[in-house]
Amino acid sequence: MKRLIAFSTLIIFIYGCPGISDFSAKLCGDYYIHRTSAHQIHVSPMRWNDNTPMIPTKVIELGHDQRFIIAKQKHLKRRSPNNPKDTYMEPNPGVLDYWILDVTIPKVYGPFSSKEFYKKRIELKVPHDLKMKDVYKYRK
Repeated sequence: MKRLIAFSTLIIFIYGCPGISDFSAKLCGDYYIHRTSAHQIHVSPMRWNDNTPMIPTKVIELGHDQRFIIAKQKHLKRRSPNNPKDTYMEPNPGVLDYWILDVTIPKVYGPFSSKEFYKKRIELKVPHDLKMKDVYKYRK
């Protein structure tokens, strides 16, 4: 019984610790996917500033090759917009944007609707076979 309690306590401690699911994964160029919390998932270099081309939070899907990073972003909204003390951001259902980042320049294009995104993909010659997948597939 003591072993069961100790094991249960260990599991609760491990999975209850903040940051246990956070990760960064190399994509292409100097760019990485960074997950720092459930809703803070963005694409940027390890070191960046306000002028750095990047894909903002909350990235939910992405794909990349040696030149391009393409991404789907879910918008966030304040949980309690009428309560100034509640600054927690949560997903805004059904509100999505799409982005293209050319890491060779570097330059980011977007946000786009899905229709605008596909037009820009053709214009920039983003390979047709470059597909997006869930960001958690990048976690090692």
